[in-house]
Order: sequence, then C-alpha cells, then structure tokens
Amino acid sequence: MELIYAHQVGFDQLKSTRFDYLLSASGYENRCTYLIDNLDINAGKKIVLAYDDNKDLLYRKKNDKRFADEGFEFIEESSGDTASLTRLLSAICSRTGNRCKVKILVDYSCMSKLWYAAIIKYFISNELPVDNVDLYFSYTSAVFSEPLKADPKALLSAPRGLMKANRNTGKPVALIVGLGYEKYLTKSVIEKIRYDELYLFYSDPAFDSRYADRVMKNNRKLIRMVPPEQLFKYPVEDFRQTDALLTQTTLELRLKYHVAILPVGPKPFTLSSLTLAARYPDIEVWTIESGYSPASYNRNPSGEPMVCKLLLSSDEDTHL
Repeated sequence: MELIYAHQVGFDQLKSTRFDYLLSASGYENRCTYLIDNLDINAGKKIVLAYDDNKDLLYRKKNDKRFADEGFEFIEESSGDTASLTRLLSAICSRTGNRCKVKILVDYSCMSKLWYAAIIKYFISNELPVDNVDLYFSYTSAVFSEPLKADPKALLSAPRGLMKANRNTGKPVALIVGLGYEKYLTKSVIEKIRYDELYLFYSDPAFDSRYADRVMKNNRKLIRMVPPEQLFKYPVEDFRQTDALLTQTTLELRLKYHVAILPVGPKPFTLSSLTLAARYPDIEVWTIESGYSPASYNRNPSGEPMVCKLLLSSDEDTHL
C-alpha cells in the first residue's frame, strides 16, 4: 500500500469515529489506560499488546485488569520483537475481505518504537484486500520526570533499523538526530555510526519547558559539534509544522546525501520520521535501546492526547 498523507487531527474526531480495530499497549506506566479511561471508543474489536515480562511491577497488574474489564483480547510480545504483532496484523487483514476501507486506532503512548514502526511498515510493504486503511495514532504525553542515569548497556549499544534502505548508493551520509533528554546517551551511540554530516532536531516548545531545558543541557557537547544552521527546533505538539520542517530538511539533503534519521525522543518525532520514510523508501530510520526495561519507571498522563491520521491506499489514483 502507499501512504497518501499523514495529518494531525483533533482529539474530538476519535469521539465521532467508528473504528474496526483498537490497538493499545499494556505496560507499566499509569498512562497506559488514559485513552480508554477518558473516552468511550466505538471499536468493533479491541486488542492489547502486553509486554511479556515483569508482569507484577508498577502499574502492570492494574493496567491488565483495566484492559480485561473492557473486553480487550491480549497478545503478548517482547519489547524487542514484532513476530506476534505481525501475525496479528496479518490476521486482521485476512478478515477484512474485499472491503473499501478499514479504520484502525493505535494508542502508541506506551508501545516500543519497534511496535509502532512495524505497524506502519506492514501496511506499506503489503498489498492487501482492502482499498484504503485509515490509521489513527494517539499519543498521551507524560508529566515531566527527570531522566534516569544512562545505562552502561545503552552506551555500548549500536543502532537498530526501524526502516531500512539500501546504503550502497555511493553518496555520503547525512545523519539527522532527534534529541532526547538522557545525558550522554545520544552522543555515545552516534559515535558508533559512520556519517559525514550531522543535523540535530530538538523539541521546543516541548510538552513541558523543563524537557527542552534538559535536552539542551544534557546534549550540550553534541550540540557544540554542529554549526547553528544544522540545529533545528520544532514544536512537538504540532505535527504539521514538525513534519514540514523534517521533510523539507530531508528532501534537500537527499539530493546529495544518503539520509538516515535517528529519533531518540519524543515519540511524535519518531512517528514523523517513520511516515517520512514510508513516503521516501531511500530514507533510513534507526532506533537505539535505552538500556532500561520498560518496567524501570512510571509515567503519569498529562493533557489531551495528540492524534495523527494516516491514509494508506492500494489505489494509485487516490488523491489527498
């Protein structure tokens, strides 16, 4: 299928839309159930991806019970794997028959990057027996908390591909990094990557002004490595502006460079990176492991969820 567009839509649109499927994640954070706690979602089938370890930690039992009470079907998956998720997506598509449209709501607030990347990659990599798929991605931001100290395992880890592309182009490599707020983590990892030019993106305004402050403070050595014209700030709560800035920068670079994007944080920037790579398959998207189990800390919900709608189509004549 082909990605036709990715647009931010109002949260109210979820209230008036009848979904065929709702996909959520049951993990360890208090915000896992925020969407279903605050919205009666009209969905034909509700499925929750449940982390397959540490089932007694933090809010995990509470979240599992809440999803069970709402009639969700449970699918267990490792944070670093997508095999069960891929089988689930295949089963969903096999049930659709020759329908004109399928609508799926994905709450990716507590999903691993591999999971929501796999959802996008599945639909753009397969020809399916449905004309159009509406994918809604909902993200509940978290109340600010101080970053954990960088885990030694993460400092030694190498990036992992979310969207892979052929690198044997003979072009130099331009690396775009979406900065997170963990100290030393990003710099330590990109030192293991071969690149020729470095471009940095950071969220300002962010969901919380303290986040932007920590990003600048904890990445100051890395920021000093680039000239001012290769440092970009974006408004994380405005998907249109973020996507426009990232797209413009990337398309200009790809005329001369092979472009790779490494989104460290926050998740909406990762989503923007993935949708960009879905439109331009010569662009790579990587991820790095934080070194922490998802059960390492709690995140409480903050504010109304941010929603992005993707339209994917099997019809080449589908227009915006």
